Amino acid sequence: MDRPALPPRCGQRRLAAFCLVGAFLSRPVSAADAGSGYALPPAGAQSRIVSLGVFSLYGPRYLGAERDGPFAYPTLGIRRPDEPFALDSPDDGLSFAVLDTSRLKLGPVASPRQGRDAGVDRRFAGLDHDPWAIEVGIFVDYWLLPDRLRTRAELRHGLRGRDGFALDLSADLFERTGRFTLSIGPRLGLLDTALAQLQFGVSSAASARTGFFAPYAASGGLQTVGLSSAVAYDWSDAWRTTLYGRYDRLVGDAAASTITQRLGAVDQFTVGLGITYSFRSDLPFLP
Repeated sequence: MDRPALPPRCGQRRLAAFCLVGAFLSRPVSAADAGSGYALPPAGAQSRIVSLGVFSLYGPRYLGAERDGPFAYPTLGIRRPDEPFALDSPDDGLSFAVLDTSRLKLGPVASPRQGRDAGVDRRFAGLDHDPWAIEVGIFVDYWLLPDRLRTRAELRHGLRGRDGFALDLSADLFERTGRFTLSIGPRLGLLDTALAQLQFGVSSAASARTGFFAPYAASGGLQTVGLSSAVAYDWSDAWRTTLYGRYDRLVGDAAASTITQRLGAVDQFTVGLGITYSFRSDLPFLP
């Protein structure tokens, strides 16, 4: 499904404040650490590797948009010194595993959702307001093949009362080859009726105001099918870059909506570039 403007993604994460404080009180990964990964921390220390990054993307300005635009989001990862980068996808929601085993991970997740209104495109003046929102919920990862083939489900609901449920389903095949980490896999996006109507429906009152969009009642169900891929390259133990691409096609009521038919597009493309910097932190409150 659509991945709105700032969903931080990178393994086990915390609030950006952790990263800012860590950057101030921590030292960069040194050349001495580089040959054998990160050196193990001294006995009793709470050392962690903090990975701070930014992802710049160019893609749809909202789900179903015919116009693209740039946007960006920060990323934050925290891991033990003997652990490699987590295997995840740039379009994962912000998540933290409360249950964390080799095959099953489960915990809370959050992701912003882009809005669609006259502030994004003046041609939508008169339509019912669909502002951007923060969606929160639960995620489940199940590894069919540990460190190789992952399935993931994210069930989220917007923080406003009139928001509905979104369910994202995905599968990713990962491959580590030298300094490269590759991933690719399918995507499915489902909405309940409340959220489908909010994003793709046109009320009779809105139709009368605009005189351009015919009334349309959107039902819940499958709304998008797609494919996501990424290639990451580790220049050193400190620096990583990631290339990302995703294609989604609107289906069902999302594709048939008068909004999509008049001022939208069923084919949605997103490309992005991420840069990540890793450093050691000895802060005692890190997990």
